[in-house]
Parts: sequence; C-alpha cells; structure tokens
Amino acid sequence: MSNAKGFRSMSDLIEELKRAEQGMQSGALTLDALDAATVSARELYERLVVLRHKAREQSAAKTRTAAEPPSAPPVQKPAAVEAKAAAAPPAPAVQAHAAVSSPIRLNTQPAKPIEPAVAAAVEEKEDAPVMRTAAEFLKEALAAKAKAPVSIVEKLEHTRIGDLGRAITLSDKFWFTKEIFGGDAKAYEVGVSLLNSAKDVEEARDFLNEELLSKLKTPPDPAALEAFTDLVERRFA
Repeated sequence: MSNAKGFRSMSDLIEELKRAEQGMQSGALTLDALDAATVSARELYERLVVLRHKAREQSAAKTRTAAEPPSAPPVQKPAAVEAKAAAAPPAPAVQAHAAVSSPIRLNTQPAKPIEPAVAAAVEEKEDAPVMRTAAEFLKEALAAKAKAPVSIVEKLEHTRIGDLGRAITLSDKFWFTKEIFGGDAKAYEVGVSLLNSAKDVEEARDFLNEELLSKLKTPPDPAALEAFTDLVERRFA
C-alpha cells in the first residue's frame, strides 16, 4: 500500500479515480497521472479485500453463536404448589364398566373429495424447486458477468502478467497463503516461483491441481481459487 501521499481515505481514493477517468475520456490523462491512478486503485482494492475478510470473520462468528442454543435452566415448582399436590387426595379410579357402557361408533361416511383448488396447491408445493446451493449462485453470477459489457479496466485486468509474484498484492498474498497453501508462507513462495517458471499454462495447471490443491486438507475458498487461477492463466496469456 502506497504511503507517498500519506493516509488517504477511501472517499479520497475514489475521487482521484473519478478525476483520472474524466481525464482519460477527454484525452488529457498523462502517463504520470495514469501511474498515480493505478497506485490509488490498488490501494483501494487492498482496503476492500481487508474489509471483506473482516466481514467474513464476523459472519462466521455470528453463525457459530446462533448454532449453539442457550441451555435453559430447570423449571422449579414453588414450594406451595408442591405442598398442595402432596396434600391432595388421590383421584378416584375410573370404573371399567363406565368406559364400556358407551358403544364405539365407526365413521362409515365416505371421505369428502379434495377440492380442485386444494389439490392444485398441493401439487404446486410438491413441484416447488429446492433451495439453490452456493455453487449454483456462483455459476449464475459468473454467467451474468460474462454477458455484461467489458470495460477498459476489466480489459487491463486480463492482460498478460510478466511476473506472477509481483502481480499478487500483499493482501491477496495472505489470502492465497491461507486458502491455497494451507497457511504455509514458505510453500507459497516456492509454489509461486514454480508456477512462474512453468513452460506453458498446461504445465502450470497440472502443478496447481496435482501438487497444491490435491494436498489440501480442506477445500479452498472458491473466490480465492478463482482469483489465483486467473492470475496464473494471465501469466501465460
């Protein structure tokens, strides 16, 4: 994160990017101004990533708290109620012949047919779709993103990367280390170096799947895996 201009709030960074966009549209944006806008964009991105991590941790903590129901204290009867129950005489036994004296009558009337509206509602409820999984939501989001028009910034984000290690920001480094390299910083450095020196994208993909992902004890965060895979593929674009 750049500190050349001191601490800048997210509002300041957004305003600076807006001015850079206006200069780009009017054709008055210089190379130095473009470099400054790139630094501001990366600084804003890193802060958003940190906020996303904090939001995920708070959401996970709330979920764990809600999943643990509080233990209810045992209900104790007042001493006056217990004493009254103990002093009350036992209830008289019910005579057996009293129950037999009333004959049991079976309902021999035919069952009332189900109304068509009720039957249609039941059928509609049975055919209702089940709740979609997170993977299905992610698939729909990616499909919608693919149909959206591509902006200049998105085109720049998919250009070729010369050095994989330098292209990964500091916040993404912590993210990838935790999700893809099992929290091992040394494994991250070695893995990124080997991926960066692969001869082509096929070799890089094989190494990512066989040497990294297959050895994880828990599946990585899909968003982290998608972001890391995109950077690896841009290395050989």
